Amino acid sequence: MYWTLVKTGLIRKRLRTFLTIMSMFIAFVLYGSLNALSGMFTGTIDGFEADNIIVMPRYDFFAGKLPISHINYIETLEGVEDVIHADYLLSDSIESMMDGVTFAASPNFFDVYTRLQTSEEAKLAMLNNPNAAIVGQLMADRKGLKVGDKLNTKSNYTNSDGTNNWSFEVVGFYKAEKITSDELGAVINYDAFDEARINQKGTVGMIMVKAESAETGQNISRQIDEYFANSPYATRTGPESMIAIEMAGEFADIELIVNSILMSVFFTILLVSSNTLAQSIRERTSDIGVLKCLGYRDSTIFISVILEAIAICFTAVLSGLFFTAILIPAIESMSGGTMDDLITLSSSVILGGFAIGLVIAFMSAAVPAYKALNLKVVDALRAG
Repeated sequence: MYWTLVKTGLIRKRLRTFLTIMSMFIAFVLYGSLNALSGMFTGTIDGFEADNIIVMPRYDFFAGKLPISHINYIETLEGVEDVIHADYLLSDSIESMMDGVTFAASPNFFDVYTRLQTSEEAKLAMLNNPNAAIVGQLMADRKGLKVGDKLNTKSNYTNSDGTNNWSFEVVGFYKAEKITSDELGAVINYDAFDEARINQKGTVGMIMVKAESAETGQNISRQIDEYFANSPYATRTGPESMIAIEMAGEFADIELIVNSILMSVFFTILLVSSNTLAQSIRERTSDIGVLKCLGYRDSTIFISVILEAIAICFTAVLSGLFFTAILIPAIESMSGGTMDDLITLSSSVILGGFAIGLVIAFMSAAVPAYKALNLKVVDALRAG
C-alpha cells in the first residue's frame, strides 16, 4: 500500500523528481569526496605511529631550524628508545618540490622510521658511501632511476662548490608500508651533507623520538617543550598525527573550511527538497481528499509523504556515495600513485551520509506531511 502511494508521488512529476535527486546527488558526491580527502588534513590517515614523537621548530614548521645539540637533552629523557634527526633539501621551485623531497638523515633513520623499509644491503652501502642515497620506489619509478645512477636535485642550501646543485649516488630503494606518497623522496647521509653545505651548518629541520609507548610519548613531548620554552629555538612536540594537523593549519583551518562548505550545501539542499515536497503536496490536495474518501487513514497519508522524502534522499545518498567510491580510484590513478592510501571512504562517512539523508528527509517532509495529515476532505475537494 505504502509503496503504491510513494511510487505514484515520485512519478507524478518525473522531471522534478529527477532534478531534485540530482541536486542532492551532487551534494552527497561533494560530502563523500571532501570527507575522503579530509584525512590528509586531520591526521586520521592510517599509517601514523602514536609512539613516534616529532620535535619541530615552534614558530616556523617549514623553514625553521633546530640546533642538532637539542638531541643531547632529548636522549637523557626516561622512556626514549631512540632518536633520529633530519633536514630537508627544499627548493624555492614548486616544480622541484613536487618532484620529491630529499632528507638528510642520521644513520639510524630506517631503524626508527619503520614504516619505510629498505634492504640491509642498502643501509650498509649508505654507511660506507658518504654520497649515497636511498630513493623511494615511487620517486625512482618516476625518474627511471636504478642502482648506480645519479640523483640530481636543487636546494636552497649552497653546496661547497658555490652552487645550489646536489648530486648523490643511488645505492638502493625503500618502500612505504602504508602511505604510498611517502615513497616520493630520498634519504641521504646527514653528516656528509652538513659538512658540504655552506649555510646553516649544525641545524636540522626535525627530530624524531621513538618512545616506549604512546602514553610515555605524551610525557616526553611535554618535557621537551618545557625545557626549550625560553630558548631561541623553542620546540613544538607531539605525535606524528598531531604535527600533521598543525602543519596543515599553517595554511588554513582545512577542517573548518570543509565543514562550512558542507553545511552551506546541505542547508541549500534542505530548502530545495522542502520546497519540492511542499509544492508536490499542494498539487495533490484533491488527490489526497479522494484517497481519504476511499478510506485511507490520515496516518497512512502522513507516513507515505515521509517515505516519499526518504526515497528521494536515500536514492541521492546511494548514488552519490557510489559515484564517490568510483571516483577515488580514478583520482589515485591520475595522481600517479601520490594519492594512494590517502583517500579513503570510511564506513563512518557512509553511515554519516545516510544519517544526514534521513535528517534532511524528515525535516523537508515534516510540514507537508503535517498538512496532509490534517487536511479535511471537504477542504481538499473544494480546493481541487
